[in-house]
Amino acid sequence: MSPESVRRPLEGVRVFDLTHVWSGPMGTRVLAALGAEVLKIENPARPDILRGNGADLRLRYPDGEYGSDPLNRNAWFNTQNVGKRSVSLDLKSDEGRAAARELAAGCDVVVSNYRAGVLSRMGFGYAELSAINPQVVVVEMTAFPSTSSQATSAGFGAQFDAASGNTWLSGDEHGPILTGFAIGDPVGGLFAASAVVTGLARRRATGRGCHVEIPQSEAMMPLFGEAFVAESRGVPRVARLNGDVTGAPHGLFETADGSWMAVGVHDDDQWSVLARQLRDAGHDLPDRWADAAVRRGEVADVDAAVAAWARGVTDADRVVEALQDGGVPAGVSAGPASLSSDPQLAATDYFTELDHPSAGRHPYPGLPLRVDGQRTVPHGPAPLLGEHTGEYVRPVHTVAEEAATA
Repeated sequence: MSPESVRRPLEGVRVFDLTHVWSGPMGTRVLAALGAEVLKIENPARPDILRGNGADLRLRYPDGEYGSDPLNRNAWFNTQNVGKRSVSLDLKSDEGRAAARELAAGCDVVVSNYRAGVLSRMGFGYAELSAINPQVVVVEMTAFPSTSSQATSAGFGAQFDAASGNTWLSGDEHGPILTGFAIGDPVGGLFAASAVVTGLARRRATGRGCHVEIPQSEAMMPLFGEAFVAESRGVPRVARLNGDVTGAPHGLFETADGSWMAVGVHDDDQWSVLARQLRDAGHDLPDRWADAAVRRGEVADVDAAVAAWARGVTDADRVVEALQDGGVPAGVSAGPASLSSDPQLAATDYFTELDHPSAGRHPYPGLPLRVDGQRTVPHGPAPLLGEHTGEYVRPVHTVAEEAATA
């Protein structure tokens, strides 16, 4: 059975996509992968800033070249918007809003990642849309809860990372550390996609639409439940950057071949496998470290011993494989270059070659989704700006004239 022959669960669902930058487009990218028809609404004068403008980092463009069509060549935009349709509408004009309302009325889902209250002020809030389409599912990805004192504040992934407590958990003795410049964005996007699917399931059961608000500042918090429980019991966070209260050793260790190995030892059997590697390489280890409680009490010394051993490892892949075979959680920390040629990802068709009319042919990363055993391959590349407007929008003067005479 080919991926094209698999019926995807959201086929027949039309999404009115008012998202931009990363978190929202990530969510609607998942919906498109599940078969939804995603209409990305963009102002022709001020399109999604992720498209760039030909003046941002060259590394975001194929071969490092802006080209003559930079708005359609940005790799970041083209990765997050595969399989979508682009509809150009100026939602600040009366004509554009009238055309957009007509289009939104025929959609099953509306998704936005504006600040709280913006969607309603634009005329596309749940109260306005449900009056013309009682079955519509509206998902608002706000930065902060609409009932909070920060409701109207803007927010981005780094702020969500900090607000969730994740930066504190990832910090060390020198203080909190951001886990990425915008890790909160994809997390919010995945929550939004889940909310849409849940809203559609509820609609199937009740016949009614619903309004879901996802404050992205809160979206990451459920990922750290055990940390909140531990803090409530008076158990402090681990002060080591990559530490874990049950692991000794537990961290990233640089090797002689320039790789970094992630190793986590949680019981004495795992330690015996790792210790054999260290001793075979000529490192002396105290016999008392065979006891997990002792290792945890002397974790700084244990980490230092493992780090010294790792600096002599010349083939991280081979050593990691041996540790894994012995039941030790281990892996080589992969970067973008190594992932693009990773044999496992290649064997599972994670990357899809797509032809883009302006950016050319390139491999695009997939999603960890399979339907009936088949990977959800994108139906097509990211759209050109406004490429599909004529398929979905009648001439704005026609819509405006009808609205005026209604």
